[in-house]
Amino acid sequence: MTKRTDPVGAAALQADGAAPMGVRQVEPVGGALPQTIAGPGALPFRGRTAIRLEPDLGIASVFGPSRTWRDDAPTDRLLLVRPAVGRLQVTQGGRTLACCSRDALLVAASRSAVFAATAVERIDVLAIERSRLAGPLAALETGFLRRIGRDHPGLQTLTAYAAGLLRGLIPIATSGLAELARAHLAELLACIVREPDLPANGPVPSRRDQRIQALKAEVEQRLGSPDLSLDTVAQTQRISSRQIQAMFQAAGETFSGFVLARRLDRAMQRLTDGGDARPVSAIAFDVGFSDLSYFNRTFRRRFDLTPSQARQLLRRTDRF
Repeated sequence: MTKRTDPVGAAALQADGAAPMGVRQVEPVGGALPQTIAGPGALPFRGRTAIRLEPDLGIASVFGPSRTWRDDAPTDRLLLVRPAVGRLQVTQGGRTLACCSRDALLVAASRSAVFAATAVERIDVLAIERSRLAGPLAALETGFLRRIGRDHPGLQTLTAYAAGLLRGLIPIATSGLAELARAHLAELLACIVREPDLPANGPVPSRRDQRIQALKAEVEQRLGSPDLSLDTVAQTQRISSRQIQAMFQAAGETFSGFVLARRLDRAMQRLTDGGDARPVSAIAFDVGFSDLSYFNRTFRRRFDLTPSQARQLLRRTDRF
């Protein structure tokens, strides 16, 4: 059973025809959409449910995984697996390696690899078929295992990028763009393999900071929808409304205050855009306001101008 959610998209080959690092050229896939999949028979780790893109770009978040799972995929593939919480262990070719919450395991030629999960509710997965590998990924020997720490800058970028794709926060609307997204995932993984001890150039963002940025990105994506609410964001992010409120309060703001400020900022941007001549009411509704008097009142409180005065200010500036 599948349930379609917000559209995401699809990807592209590089314009010069060169194969991107870590992945060979293939025919572009079709348009990709995030889907919630139910049924352990169709999911990695025999999970209860999963979010993945269809057509599959190789990334998925699997919820309720089985305690033990053998990878019986029809072809060899490279797997990067990351438990959100708990301990995940893999045994391959007589060698065993384990990782804990938000660390990751890289498993080359994963067919017949056996995984054991302890207190794991979600596993994030990136899978690339061995026939698609190039560069440093293709050079990995069968049975290669590596633990990657949660603080590795490449792993953080890869997981944030994959999460943006799965949640529809990175819009992709063509088969060319989907293939490009697939190549980016492989390039990020190749960077991790090539530089396992890559240091960060600056302070590593805390888990809370990363989560609040994900929440704000979710709000930005849905800002124009009048039904944007704390509950809808909590459901999409799979955390409680109370947790979201606590994270915003720790950052010195509130969820509702952030949404209001971003809607007003977007309205100001459009009102002062010389190319947008729509009525004030149309712009207000477009950025998510359903009550025009409330929009006018809050706009004036924030900018000490009415929406009409903001537009007139632009016209006076244009005369100079």
